[in-house]
Amino acid sequence: MATMSAGPLAPYIPASTPRSADVILYLDLDGVVHHESVLWHPHRGIYMNPYEAPDHALFEWLPILEEELASHPSVALVLSSTWCIRPGYAKTLQRLPEQLRARFIGGTYHKRVHGADPWNLASFRSTPRGMQILADVQRRKPRHWIALDDDIEDWPPLVIGNLVACEGTTGLSNPEVRRELRHKLQQSAVA
Repeated sequence: MATMSAGPLAPYIPASTPRSADVILYLDLDGVVHHESVLWHPHRGIYMNPYEAPDHALFEWLPILEEELASHPSVALVLSSTWCIRPGYAKTLQRLPEQLRARFIGGTYHKRVHGADPWNLASFRSTPRGMQILADVQRRKPRHWIALDDDIEDWPPLVIGNLVACEGTTGLSNPEVRRELRHKLQQSAVA
């Protein structure tokens, strides 16, 4: 009986160095750029819940984000959303306007960094959003960062000042959220 040789093992290749920027805005989607009540179906994909958010559309508040970022052209974006996992980073970016898409430098979840193992995925999903973002900040090392998110539970107290907290049903359409984001973007320009 002949045995097959697997040949030499492939060398370990670490995850690529994360792209970074001087100022990063960590962007959640559900509850931020549209109503939080989003559903997923294997054939239909991601769509707005017609019962809980009947008058809302996916990405309806993106023009507000574009307007707030217009005077801050050097601010880079990192996707910090479950959309990194499903439908995935690249497919999510395809759904965004080109001007915003060009600002993205990565996501908080990436198979090359976290692995494709189901255990790693489950571990990432069970990690509070603030900790996911903080881990990404430690990898990218920006000079200044802001998180725009409606998931505000279990944020590390040390970095809560970087969070612009949204209410999931109003997101960026809330004038107070918009004002706070504008203030933090202005602070990042002088920090």
